Amino acid sequence: MHPGYRFGAVWLALGLSAACSSDGDRASSGPGAGSTGALAGSAGRAATGAGAGGRASSSGAANGGSDAGSGTAGHTAGATSSGGAGAMNGGGGGTSADGGSGSGGRGGSETVGGARGSMGGRSGGASGQSGTGTTAGSGGVAGGSAGAAGSGAGQSGAAGAASCTPPAVGTQGQNPLFTDQYTADPAPFVDGCTFYIHCGHDEGSTGFVMKEWFVLKSTDMVHWTKTVGMKLSVFSWADANSWAGQLVKKGSKYYWYVPVNQRGAGMAIGVAVGDGPEGPFTDAIGHALVDDASEMKNWSFDDPGQTPFTIDPTVFIDGDGQAYLHYGGFGRLVQAKLGADMISIDGKLAEQPLQGFFEAPFLTQHAGNYYEIYAAGSNPATIDYAVSTSPLGPWSRKGRILDALPGVAGQDAPTNHSGVAELAGQWYIVYHVSNGPNGGGTYKREVAVEKLTFNADGTIAKVTPSGGLTF
Repeated sequence: MHPGYRFGAVWLALGLSAACSSDGDRASSGPGAGSTGALAGSAGRAATGAGAGGRASSSGAANGGSDAGSGTAGHTAGATSSGGAGAMNGGGGGTSADGGSGSGGRGGSETVGGARGSMGGRSGGASGQSGTGTTAGSGGVAGGSAGAAGSGAGQSGAAGAASCTPPAVGTQGQNPLFTDQYTADPAPFVDGCTFYIHCGHDEGSTGFVMKEWFVLKSTDMVHWTKTVGMKLSVFSWADANSWAGQLVKKGSKYYWYVPVNQRGAGMAIGVAVGDGPEGPFTDAIGHALVDDASEMKNWSFDDPGQTPFTIDPTVFIDGDGQAYLHYGGFGRLVQAKLGADMISIDGKLAEQPLQGFFEAPFLTQHAGNYYEIYAAGSNPATIDYAVSTSPLGPWSRKGRILDALPGVAGQDAPTNHSGVAELAGQWYIVYHVSNGPNGGGTYKREVAVEKLTFNADGTIAKVTPSGGLTF
């Protein structure tokens, strides 16, 4: 978020000073790797004799896992049967195979035995549940025998969000996460069982001075590390303002979308790429993805002053692989599809109305709906959210997550910037404070994190800032 930045006329009209952006591991939230489990079960559809059988299936990005099973089944000429179903909804993409063994009468009900893996998903965990079961076949063809019982035991998934260990009960974190350096404009990202926050580094006193980005990370949400993730110099065409960006993963690559000042021009969005969420990163294009020139062409504008404020990019990758870019500030939200290469715009940029929108959009998904979380009003801004059935809207404002946060007397009005992500079944919201310890202020912000709750009706419970997470 930024108290203001544009041209002199805008500064005077809005009475704002200095400029900053915000946002930076949507969590997407991409799902983790699938669970693995070993299962053995029995199931019969036997008639006379025995024939080899089994079934293999593949699941999508949200339903993963691989389960091993073995079995035989007779069905006149050795038709297939299934049994000992495996773990499902593991976390990331994967394949599953289930098999079973048994014999049973063709004419009646069939034997089903073995273990069924527990429904894991993000929140459940992927451990299998052992079980036994028998349903005897009756009226078998040519005197087929009754179905045999089967048994099996699933094992917990080896990786992915479903198998991540929740924070230990009784542990407690602290807010802000760091006070030795100033961190701002956070964006969360979960990779495997690690929670990352990509954020900016505040170094100014009376204005925003930002020349690099940090990567904060934790596996237990209590203990955190901080490293420099990327410097402004990665973009040879930029000369200032390492503002709020966000990192996402597609395939084996990690893409970090950041707003920077384009040398000789205004704010623009660059894209860096790396092989891991901590880098190293390189310029993925060699020029801006979006800048004043491309916006003027898109809307047939005559002057750069007509374009939206090119800051605060958020990127979301949907289940079908389509990626979406949202960005903007000073009340103008821009949306677009990204190309499959993640470094081009697919189609046209389009402005989308959003009630109360000021800046700092963050796009995510929960329970089939899309959520736009954003800074609303003006500084000191609240954090509000809107809901849609499409990542491109239209958006319906639903409520407020965070009230406006306090600043320091005598300083410019404080900003806020937030994002949400899920780890081990718990959602979290990251944001920054502007009155933290060790000299914190409007231009010396400090990142904090709280638990976030989605209610059964899809609304989000209001969050009250605390001194740290408690488990």
